[in-house]
Amino acid sequence: PDQILVITFTRYAAREMKERFERLTAGKNYPVTFGTFHSIFYGILKCAYGIGANNLMPEKESSVLLQEVLDQTNIESTPEVEDEAELVRELLREVGMVKNGLYHLKDFHSKYLTQDEFAEVFRSYEHQKKELKKFDFDDMLVQCYALFRKKPEILQGWQKRFQYILIDEFQDINRVQYEVIRMLAAPRYNLFVVGDDDQSIYGFRGAKPELMLYMKQEFPSLRTISLTVNYRSTEFITGAAARVILHNDTRFYKRVQSFRGRGQNVHVQEVLDEQEEAQYVTEEIQKKLDQGIKPGEIAVLFRAAVQARMISEILSEH
Repeated sequence: PDQILVITFTRYAAREMKERFERLTAGKNYPVTFGTFHSIFYGILKCAYGIGANNLMPEKESSVLLQEVLDQTNIESTPEVEDEAELVRELLREVGMVKNGLYHLKDFHSKYLTQDEFAEVFRSYEHQKKELKKFDFDDMLVQCYALFRKKPEILQGWQKRFQYILIDEFQDINRVQYEVIRMLAAPRYNLFVVGDDDQSIYGFRGAKPELMLYMKQEFPSLRTISLTVNYRSTEFITGAAARVILHNDTRFYKRVQSFRGRGQNVHVQEVLDEQEEAQYVTEEIQKKLDQGIKPGEIAVLFRAAVQARMISEILSEH
């Protein structure tokens, strides 16, 4: 059991899987390792370099440091981002994209700065972190990748320790995570991954669901098992979803069946603008309330926080 490693993307999911496993094994306390990519890689770096919690840089601290770097380089807000805090947030995300995608700076194009400006900001931010002996969130991945490439004897130790690797939500994996796992799984390649490329929503954070498609080339003996029954949604919902996702070129083709029957039709409403949209949503809510549906059973979903403003205003008027 201590040779088995189970990885997922959030602490909540890792904790839930561990609890399910403990229930299934009726308290036998098998020493299987469950964790997120970041927690596992942090543990590896801790053993190699002796780093501790005091070396980790929280997001707030990263923002302050990057703001100082921008002040020193006299870079101001760009036309795309007027708010200084938003620029810092977006640049931190781009710094993360460079690391998670293992990009060379010359190959990465910032949306907010020129190539030279971004390279200057990136290098200055990394240099100042090094001076402070600090790691940010993304460094745990990049430093682990660098460690395994520089120190094959350390890699071999961890390969011996974790001989069976299972990964959940594989569609959310990024390039650096994938490369570390590929090194860690060698030479046995007892690798088991679960994911749905159609459910990938973290491209803006560097997720590369297409890596799932390339695995067959890298691991010729790979076996694929398609889980094509949807137990959560009705036929109308899975059918509508399939018609949308078919427009994606790079994906596994799959024909999903619904376990829950046909259900109610999916309604798509075209509106003139955001005000008419908010008015329509509010009227639909009122109809549901008049039918005796409880308000707590009704939800309004929107893509970005800024879209909530108009809906909130119209709902308040009613």
